[in-house]
Amino acid sequence: MRLRSGLMLSGIFMAGLALGTVAQPLSRAMGQAAPDNSTYQQLSLFGDILTQVKQNYVVDPPSDKLVYNAVNGMLSGLDPHSSYMNAQQYADMQVQTTGQFGGLGLEVTQTSGLLKVISPIDDTPGARAGIKPGDIIVEINGQSTQGLALDDAVTKMRGPAGTKITLTIKRNGVTTPVHVTLTREIIKIQDVKSKLLTSSAGPVGYIRLDSFDENGDQHIRNAVAQLMKQAHGNLHGYILDLRDNPGGLLDQAVAVSDDFLNTGEIVSTHGRHSQDDQVWYAQDGDITNGAPIVILTNAGTASAAEIVTAALQQNRRALVLGTKTFGKGSVQTIMPIDNAGALRLTTALYFTPSGKSIQGYGVTPDVTVSDTATPDDAFAQLRETNLLNSFTNPTGQNNMPLPPAPPLPAVAASIPSKPPATWPAFDSAKPATDFQLQMALKLIADMTPVRTVASSN
Repeated sequence: MRLRSGLMLSGIFMAGLALGTVAQPLSRAMGQAAPDNSTYQQLSLFGDILTQVKQNYVVDPPSDKLVYNAVNGMLSGLDPHSSYMNAQQYADMQVQTTGQFGGLGLEVTQTSGLLKVISPIDDTPGARAGIKPGDIIVEINGQSTQGLALDDAVTKMRGPAGTKITLTIKRNGVTTPVHVTLTREIIKIQDVKSKLLTSSAGPVGYIRLDSFDENGDQHIRNAVAQLMKQAHGNLHGYILDLRDNPGGLLDQAVAVSDDFLNTGEIVSTHGRHSQDDQVWYAQDGDITNGAPIVILTNAGTASAAEIVTAALQQNRRALVLGTKTFGKGSVQTIMPIDNAGALRLTTALYFTPSGKSIQGYGVTPDVTVSDTATPDDAFAQLRETNLLNSFTNPTGQNNMPLPPAPPLPAVAASIPSKPPATWPAFDSAKPATDFQLQMALKLIADMTPVRTVASSN
């Protein structure tokens, strides 16, 4: 397994998992941080409580369950993204980052103790069964999901291809439970989707990146090449759709940012130990030759997706249209534990080219446009600051100087902040119903190339 620094968005399944350097943090913890007397006293307290539970609880609970719950309680009390994964969960995470696994093809999250569907992936058992965004999964094979940890719920829904599973769903507007029986399949995540769209200035390449798995950079490059071929080299610009992208691997965020930059800082990370701090810079070779770029964002744009958004925005390479991003600015390192899973521990915060952490703040768009006429939906606006024990931003609102921002295209002043009441209901198969996308096409048509250079790729 190749070890990498990475990012993880806790609470959202299907993407945003992290890989990280292992040996150095573990050797430091074991070799230099000997427990003091107070630590030994607290460990003694834990041992006393464990003994009382084992001897006097109404039933004899499994010791491994007690330790698992205690460890995860300790970690979740630190921040929302640190956790312990048992051997099965760790194996699932490793499979996840490859973009292929056995399951149903549902993106789910946990909110207020409920297992909620974010969206089904196209052409998967979940999508074909008619499961809808916003559905609440109340039972899995007849067992309640109330209080079930997200990782445990995911484990129950995954399994070998060809096996069946029954979900009981509570759906908005439906008074009786909806029972759906599905057959698991091998789910191959198509992390990049692309197509040609039309603007008043000419063809525009639309690229949607769903997550930053280990193939994200190469798939972006392939998409750009394919779009150029389809447009016979006559592309006015690109729309990079990062809405509801919950993040992923840090090295992929850096690589994707570098695809569109020739120079400039991309991101830096700073942790407890200064010798572990890192900074990444762009290398010459913009694969779009300076074509205009608009990035689409919303409250679900998180972590690695925020790195790309901030890097291109703050290096004056792209304009951002949409709503404020999630605000996850922490880095998790995965530390395997021999035959016992792995520890996922927050070890650093990342900083944008401005020198500011976006932890809790997110990235503010250049042009704010909501996707709905009523943008106060509580679930849609869930952000990092709403998570229990989230970090406080260490840099405050002060920014380091950046190159002066170019003036927005004149058309930006005419773009409304939300769709009119008469706007048609969103249909993913009909781009004309996507208000943010239509406003991005309007904006990009009034943009000019940043700089024309010969690509070095």
